[in-house]
Amino acid sequence: MPEELAIGLDIGASKMAFAVVNGRGCILDHRTLPTSSGDSVDQTLDRIASQLEQLLAAHERCAAIGIGVPGPVDSDQGLALNAVNLNWRELPLRDELAQRLARSLPIYVDNDVNVGAIGEMLFGAARDMTDFVYLAIGTGLGGAAVSKGAILRGATHSEMEIGHVSIDPVKGRPCSCGLRGCLEMSISGKGLVAIAREHIQDFPQSELSMDDLTTQSIIRCADQGDPLASLVLRQAAAALGVACAWCINLFNPESIVLGGGLIHALFHLLETDMREALRVRCLPGSLEYTNIMLSQHADAALGAAALVWYQRQKEAEK
Repeated sequence: MPEELAIGLDIGASKMAFAVVNGRGCILDHRTLPTSSGDSVDQTLDRIASQLEQLLAAHERCAAIGIGVPGPVDSDQGLALNAVNLNWRELPLRDELAQRLARSLPIYVDNDVNVGAIGEMLFGAARDMTDFVYLAIGTGLGGAAVSKGAILRGATHSEMEIGHVSIDPVKGRPCSCGLRGCLEMSISGKGLVAIAREHIQDFPQSELSMDDLTTQSIIRCADQGDPLASLVLRQAAAALGVACAWCINLFNPESIVLGGGLIHALFHLLETDMREALRVRCLPGSLEYTNIMLSQHADAALGAAALVWYQRQKEAEK
């Protein structure tokens, strides 16, 4: 019998990635489109549907589509509830795309961090694990928790917003969510830049400058021993240690998988300080049991495709 395939679609603020994937996690086709902020919702959906039609025509064995979207998602209804960067609110994404496709096939929609966790569980670092936490560290900080092989769900679809747990609600840095002292303002791309900007006047000898204050410049200077960049990464490491400690004490996971391009670029600079911050905040027995590892897959569209196989398995278990 011919092998079934799935299409995965990751919808981001700047680009959309499409992948055709088989049940073993092999990517057979990969394409990207820019996400145009000037397009209307209908224009964006039409562009997505056009690309999906091309992939379906090229790969007749595609049996379903999985989609990862930022922000809270009602996965049962296929609703993108609040994708802020896309200006989507209460968007029935599943049904809107189904109406635009000539072929009728299942479409599954979930939060982008959840599908990242599912991709690691089926095809990556958390393969065959039933209890783990996935932390996505990039421009922001997001999380997903897996218990007994299933994504943990919240009452209003806003579970695991660990980036917006405040560690200093009075004096902490302002966050775009309206709170102060969110973890995201210490361990994320925007967090690294915010720490550097806060302390740059104290380090006149630093090679970092306000004219070139980016995650890339911070990592480059930290590799060279720059004092300001080193301070930034010490603070980021401490925040990551706090985040991991909360996850360990709350969920008692087998592993914490760290994903996202940023953490892969700077983990070697954070690991020692992160593990020390973790050690002083965790119950010893739980800490010794939990392995902290980097994700194996950087392609978000692969995780979206994995959502198809995950949902198929859950449906089969009912």
